[in-house]
Amino acid sequence: MANKNSGLSRFLRFGGSSSSNAEDYTAIIKFKFQELAASTRNFAPESLLGKGEYGCTFVGCLKSSGQVVAVRKVNNERIVDVYNYPDQSMFSTIRTRSLLHHPNIVDMIGYCIDGIQIYFVYDFMPLGSLKDYLHELPPNKKPLDWNTRMKIAAGAAKGVQYLHDKSNFAVIHGSIKPSNILLCEGYHPKLSDFLAFKERIPEFNESDHARFLDHQYHRNAPEFLQNVKLTQLSDIYSFGIVLLELISGRMAEIKPSLIGWAKRKLVGSMEFTTVADPLLKGHYPEQGLYQALSLAAECLQTTDITRPRIGYVVNVLSNLASEIYDPNAIQMNRAGTLAVGNFEMERLAKQWRHVWFFPVG
Repeated sequence: MANKNSGLSRFLRFGGSSSSNAEDYTAIIKFKFQELAASTRNFAPESLLGKGEYGCTFVGCLKSSGQVVAVRKVNNERIVDVYNYPDQSMFSTIRTRSLLHHPNIVDMIGYCIDGIQIYFVYDFMPLGSLKDYLHELPPNKKPLDWNTRMKIAAGAAKGVQYLHDKSNFAVIHGSIKPSNILLCEGYHPKLSDFLAFKERIPEFNESDHARFLDHQYHRNAPEFLQNVKLTQLSDIYSFGIVLLELISGRMAEIKPSLIGWAKRKLVGSMEFTTVADPLLKGHYPEQGLYQALSLAAECLQTTDITRPRIGYVVNVLSNLASEIYDPNAIQMNRAGTLAVGNFEMERLAKQWRHVWFFPVG
């Protein structure tokens, strides 16, 4: 642990926490530890929202403004993993992150450094994460219907599009998964926990590398597993897994592999509707399900250059989200037919033959 703390101190010094660099961020607040402690009742267990890859998150209420916020107490070991590469300082990343604003991105409000401990402060998302509704349904909550799932998928894709194409920084998310898609009123999705860098090849030692891949292999693209390299197209692969989770209601982490499970059902079979989440109880448009599964296959292609760019993903999902499904009405597609034909089902099976997954279980 001493080495980890020493490494963290080095990154803090490199960022210049005592210099003007740390104070130049007009768009972000530098909080005092006492204020964050008071807002979370000294990080009391009852204030804990959850534990994640980068640390524990607490709900707090800022006494100065009355604003409800989420306070992330960053795991020191993970902060060294994240920032241990040559062209990135922690403070430049904090600054970049604080300047990213979009309706489908969780705003970063501020940060705090107390000794070697780092805290990040974000907008509070009252409905929790997508993971809660897909895999850990809260008591007395109804499963997400088809329309809401497509709305969440389209909104999350718009957040990725902002990061990739629309912001001034063209950043990579690097960790797209249901727990990092947070929900506010009306199930409006916002992306969180992205790392704000352009391209990254982490320089881990052998033990760190093995530990990292052990936790990530089920969600990352083949080029990442081969070269530990994150790109915008590896984000597309991870997004395809989330779309498949929205469709099926199954977790990527389960055994057998989610993608392997879907591929076995979709290759050589005409029963593509068996992939739909049973909690939907058949209340989904057959054409919409087909199009969503086709898009997921495009995102999950083995070769990165054959995957679509995020703008295409947004267009497809925005169309699906705009076609409101009414279980009491006859659903016709734009061609005027009711069901998916044999030609379309054969095309879907062909797409899924080229889907790649890391076999588990």
